Amino acid sequence: MRYAVIKNDTVENVIVAKSENKAELEKLLSAELEDASIYGLEAGDMRIDGKWTRNHAGEQITLDENATYDELLSYIEELEGLIYG
Repeated sequence: MRYAVIKNDTVENVIVAKSENKAELEKLLSAELEDASIYGLEAGDMRIDGKWTRNHAGEQITLDENATYDELLSYIEELEGLIYG
């Protein structure tokens, strides 16, 4: 399973580990581990007000469950079109 390694509400790394090792790894790493696949979490993603976000071109974009990078780029392009015409 892919786990996001979370400290201070920020994903510091993504690791692959067996689910039965999760508790031990959390203790060893002094971090929270969360299934990275639900939101496609990557290093640098942040949890703000309980929602996962990713910085893209200076904008914090809220991640939806199973959002892909391409979906996020499409959403950004849509918003830029509304803003800049």
